[in-house]
Amino acid sequence: MKPKLAIFTKFAHALYPHEIALLLKDHQIEDEDNLAIIHSIEHNSKHPESRKPFDPSIDKRKYSYVKRWIENKLQSMDVDVYFDWITELEKKIMTDSISPEEEKSLLKHLKSVSPHHYHFTRLYETVQHFRDYLLIRMRIVYYKPVSEFLDIYRQQYREAAVIHNTLNDATFDIISQHAFEKTESKQWIDRLLSVFRNDDLDAYTRYRAVVRLMYIYYNYREAEALKKITNELNDVLSQPAFYSKRILANYYANRSLMHQKLMELEQAEKYGYLSIRQQNNDYIFYVNNLCGVLIKRKKYQDALTLMQKSIAFLKKTNSMFNRIGFVALYVKVLVFNGKNKEASSYAETVRDNYKKEIFQYRWHLFYEAYLLALLRQGKYRKIISVIQRNDLLNKEEKAFNKRDFLAVLRSFYLTAAYLETGISEKKLSEGMRDIFNRTLNDISLRYKRQELLEELRPHLPQAITQLAVGKD
Repeated sequence: MKPKLAIFTKFAHALYPHEIALLLKDHQIEDEDNLAIIHSIEHNSKHPESRKPFDPSIDKRKYSYVKRWIENKLQSMDVDVYFDWITELEKKIMTDSISPEEEKSLLKHLKSVSPHHYHFTRLYETVQHFRDYLLIRMRIVYYKPVSEFLDIYRQQYREAAVIHNTLNDATFDIISQHAFEKTESKQWIDRLLSVFRNDDLDAYTRYRAVVRLMYIYYNYREAEALKKITNELNDVLSQPAFYSKRILANYYANRSLMHQKLMELEQAEKYGYLSIRQQNNDYIFYVNNLCGVLIKRKKYQDALTLMQKSIAFLKKTNSMFNRIGFVALYVKVLVFNGKNKEASSYAETVRDNYKKEIFQYRWHLFYEAYLLALLRQGKYRKIISVIQRNDLLNKEEKAFNKRDFLAVLRSFYLTAAYLETGISEKKLSEGMRDIFNRTLNDISLRYKRQELLEELRPHLPQAITQLAVGKD
């Protein structure tokens, strides 16, 4: 039997905390039952672990009214809906098919639009096209208010254009550092901060700046700075000018990743689950992020269930970065659920089909997972063969020689070499000390080091017991 208010309950549970906060700002709802429904939604959003059922004694028509009111209010603020509208309008202007009603609607909009709106620069460019459209047709009555709008905000638009070029330059340095370690990006921090904190700019420009700033903090493992800017962004996203479900989902995913880096795993899980409510093009990234948290919290069955449900989305993604990341995590999840043979078989199938792509994107994460599956099965000779055939030790050293890192592949190799080919205890001990006694400033890496030690202990009980890991 279908539970009462099932459709409304599903709808309410899909709402984000920031959405509810936006709805409660200047809501002007006076009906007590409607207010009770909205406050019940708010309570359940803040306490998802102890949600209360909605009051069935309230007239169902009021639930329908509240649902429509929420949908309409959020749609009126949604910057993605706005983008679709302005893009379609521009298309009609450029193809001479804009209707008289649409012209009037645009002119009315220009009287009330804020220059802080997320897509203000996009609107400005559309209005420029509209002015050309009017001029060539000698539409002087409409031409005058349109020109006045463009004149008032010309300087603001030009400043935004300059800033966007600057952001493009910053993006090049940030991505080059992350992918190839060929550049530095720290020099952009102050500039990006000033753009993000500039209330006079449009929301899109500010958001572009803060996303790039967060990338820099990730690159340099500056977790506390990342946490501070994430908290600032949290407050900014409470403003209607920044609202869309897509932006919020991405924010929750990044916030989850930030908490994970700080080993604040309960918070990381909370925001990870919020992010996967939105099944957009970044859904696999969100799933990967959440499953990384679930693995750390040893919720292996939850991670396996989620990943198996997400296979259909994996097939649709064009991002090999996210695809290879998913595969690596799925292999690990299979291992942690005791499915070692299935894990290594799956890894080998993917490797045979996507070897080039693996080494192009997430090779270290992939081989960590694959070799772990082999280690759990005691396939030491195969571990040695895979590492030597792919020159993984040299690749690992070169890839991480400029930053904190844990030589996971090398630790697997030393373990396998000791047990299979009989390298000396001295060589094993020296190699393990070099791997595990390095100073690690990153708290998540220190956690990973401890997990790796426990993984190796059954294979090298004496060596791991004797290994005195230094305190960072």
